[in-house]
Amino acid sequence: MTGPHAHRQRSSSLRATTSVLAAAATAAALLLAGAPGANAAGESPASDISDPIALMSVLAPDLLPQTSASGLGVQDPAVFSVTLPADSRGEVALRPTATEGSGQATSIRLADQTAPGVEGRSQGGITVFDQGASATYVQPLTSGVRLLTAYADASTGGDRAFELDLPDGATATALPTGDTVVADAEGRYIGSVLQPWAVDATGRQLPTSYSWDGDVLTQHVDLADAVFPVLADPTWYYSYDFWAGLPGYHANVPKTPDYQADAMLHNCFNCYFPIGNAPRAYPRDGDVINLNASPFSFIVIPAPVKVQTAMGGALQFVAARGHFDGAGSMVTFSWYNDASGYLHLYVHAMVLRDLGSVVNAHNALIAGANWLTFWQRIVDRTGTSPGAGGV
Repeated sequence: MTGPHAHRQRSSSLRATTSVLAAAATAAALLLAGAPGANAAGESPASDISDPIALMSVLAPDLLPQTSASGLGVQDPAVFSVTLPADSRGEVALRPTATEGSGQATSIRLADQTAPGVEGRSQGGITVFDQGASATYVQPLTSGVRLLTAYADASTGGDRAFELDLPDGATATALPTGDTVVADAEGRYIGSVLQPWAVDATGRQLPTSYSWDGDVLTQHVDLADAVFPVLADPTWYYSYDFWAGLPGYHANVPKTPDYQADAMLHNCFNCYFPIGNAPRAYPRDGDVINLNASPFSFIVIPAPVKVQTAMGGALQFVAARGHFDGAGSMVTFSWYNDASGYLHLYVHAMVLRDLGSVVNAHNALIAGANWLTFWQRIVDRTGTSPGAGGV
């Protein structure tokens, strides 16, 4: 990986071996990544790694409700789709919902093609490939896939490699939030690898990181002193990424510095944020905001959120009870400049309420249009006084 071009993110070519993306084990990092917390006192995790429901219910209980079958077998090219392999030498094929700022279709191979194939088995919506000393769990999500590895012991080592089908010249940009944005040679967003995590049988977070070698993503887990079983994952997810280099996009000041975007929002938040009932003052940690997701003031679509700060200072909203996306859903907003200086708005949304592929796609279309407006207002108004909308 090349040296950082700015203090807030780092970019690298996937066609050369890259250095490790370190994972910070802070509470904010774990919340953002959806990583599991420590076990409750007195609990003993299941030792049978062939049973993903039993193991995850103890080591990663918050992740189980995220399992979604809505993208399985979807034929509509405009709607998110995920196809799971029959055996461990197969590939997971993914296609995002066609919306503003969306990614590109790709596939992920689970194992070395020289290794013997292991037939998959479905349990609770999760496909299990049991290799004895380790097992792979493929968990489909509403807009991505989680590829978990369960380790029964240290005999297989702590490295797990996944081969992605990426175009020549693809790049990876590590954001302060812990997510890695993968883009093609023209800078067009492909998808995201979420922050790595690993947890042992006691609930202790283990040191873990990613490295790239060509199109191969490897998660490294330090198994020294781990209490087994251990659970770890990379997650491939389709978020949103907006910048002026996209076809048809335009910005008056496309290379607005990320710190200037931050200053503009602190000066007048609802001058730029496009959702109804947003406050003028920049939201503070712990604030509860009763947003209205309807574009019409006379129609109310409740979207109450609690505010918190994610890694790197990113603004994060957690859906409160009554939110149409489901309580606990999260959306995180990150501003960053790429190597050419263009300002990007990266929006990661983890939606917990699965309404089926068609409704999910409709909501994603509306969200994409809103976040495009958010980015557009910043890059068009840089250097001007706040416009209408500040109240």
